Amino acid sequence: LPRWFHDILPGTCITQANEQSVRETTEVIRQARALTEEILQPVRKERTVSIENTLSFDRDDVIYLDAPEGCILAGGYKQQPATDLKGNKKLVVGGVTIPAFSAKAFDFEPGTISGVSPFRYEADKLETPFFTAVFDNRGFISSLIDKRVRRELKGDGYALNTFLIAEDVPGGDYDNWDIDADCECKFKDTAKLVSRSVISDGEVEFRIRSEYKLTEKSTLRQDMIFYSESPEIRFDAIIDWQDTHRFLKTAFDTTIHTDFARHEIQFGYIERSTNRNTAVEKAKFEVSNYKYTDISETRYGVAILNDCKYGITAKDSGLRLSLHKGGNRPDYRGDKGEHECCYSFYPHEGGFGAAGVIRPAYMLNYKPLICEGSLHEDSLVRVSADNIIVEAVKPLEDSENAYLLRLYETEGTQTNTKISFTDPVKGLALTNMLEEVTQELMTAQETELTFHAFEIKTLKVSY
Repeated sequence: LPRWFHDILPGTCITQANEQSVRETTEVIRQARALTEEILQPVRKERTVSIENTLSFDRDDVIYLDAPEGCILAGGYKQQPATDLKGNKKLVVGGVTIPAFSAKAFDFEPGTISGVSPFRYEADKLETPFFTAVFDNRGFISSLIDKRVRRELKGDGYALNTFLIAEDVPGGDYDNWDIDADCECKFKDTAKLVSRSVISDGEVEFRIRSEYKLTEKSTLRQDMIFYSESPEIRFDAIIDWQDTHRFLKTAFDTTIHTDFARHEIQFGYIERSTNRNTAVEKAKFEVSNYKYTDISETRYGVAILNDCKYGITAKDSGLRLSLHKGGNRPDYRGDKGEHECCYSFYPHEGGFGAAGVIRPAYMLNYKPLICEGSLHEDSLVRVSADNIIVEAVKPLEDSENAYLLRLYETEGTQTNTKISFTDPVKGLALTNMLEEVTQELMTAQETELTFHAFEIKTLKVSY
C-alpha cells in the first residue's frame, strides 16, 4: 500500500489511497475555512459584507455575492442576479476594486436592479462590448470576432469549446499514468446538445447554460459567460462522468500564428514548440500547464486559463485542454462521479505579459474571501511592478516578530520594483529558502529590489 501513495496527485494510486485522500483533504479544507473565519473576525453588522483580496495586486474582476432578499449593493455598482450551476442565487457585481492584501466592507440596501444590458442576442448571434460571437447548432462558437482589433479568432478546425472524446487504452501498465501518442488520432466530435438557454442577461454578464450528452453514459452541464468589462469568456462546468477508458478534451482552434506556447509552471513558465518536426517535439503531444497556457504574436494573443485541469495539447494554432481521463487501473472506479471545473478563453491585446495573462489567471484561481459583517484592512504590502508577484506570506519559523514574503518575477525579464509597507517596519533582510539571512537591507517603509528573469526572492520583514 505505501508504494502507491506518492501517486495520489496524478490519480495513479489504488482505491484505498484515493478514499483516504478524500477524507483527509476534506478535513484539511474544513479546518482551513474555520481558521480563516477565526482570523478575519469581522464586526457583526446586518446587511454588510466584507471582501478580502489575498493577492499582491489590486483585483477588479467580477464578484459573486450572497445578497439579502430584495437588496442590492450600495454604491452605484453594476450588478445583476444570476443562478449558478448548483442552483445558488448570486448577486453579480462589477466595478469593485479591492486593493492588494486588503479588505473592504460594503453595505446592502433595499432596491431593484435597473441597469441596461450591453449584450444583444438573437438568432445564435451575440454582440458584446468586446466580441461578435456566432454559435453553431450545438452552442459551440463557430465565429468570434474581437471588435477591438477586428480580428476573427476561430481558426481552421473545430468551433471554439468543442468537446472531443477518444478511446484511451494505453499500452503501459497503468491507465492514468500513460497517454499514448495514437490517442490524438482517436478524438472525435460526438457530443450532443440536450438543452440550451440564457440564464442571465444584465449589466455585468451574459450567461448561457447548456447540457451535453458526451457519451451514452456521461453528461456535462456548462455555463458560458461573457462579461461587459473583460474580454474573458468563462466556462463553468459540472461533468457527470460514468465512462472508463475514455479521454475528454475541449478544443480551441485559433488564428494565432506562433511557433511556441507558454505553459505556466511553478514560479514562471516554460516555452514549448507548437510544431511536430522532431522526435522531441512529437513526444510533447500532451504537456503540463498550471494556471495558464498562452499563444501570442507580438501584438495579440490568446490564453487558456484554468483552475484545476493541468494537461493540454498545443499544436500549430490550436489549444486543447484535457478535462477528464477515465482509466480504471489501479483504481477500478475510473474516477466516476461528478467533477467541477472552470476554465477561460482569454484574448488579449499586445503580446504575452502579466497584465493580459498572468494576473487574470491568478484571479481565476484565487477567489476573494467573502464574509458577513464589517472588516477593513489596509494593504499589507504593495509591489509597484506588475510582473512581480508575492506568491506566499508566512510567519518566520524561529521568530514571532517577523514574516516572510516570497516574491518572483513572472514574465522572464529583469525588473526593478518598489515594495511598500503599511505597518511599521523594524528590519528588512533577504533570506534563502531555509530562512537564513543572506543580506541585511536598510530599514525603511519602502525598499527597492532588482529581480533577474524568473528570480525568486524571500524577504524577511521584522515588526
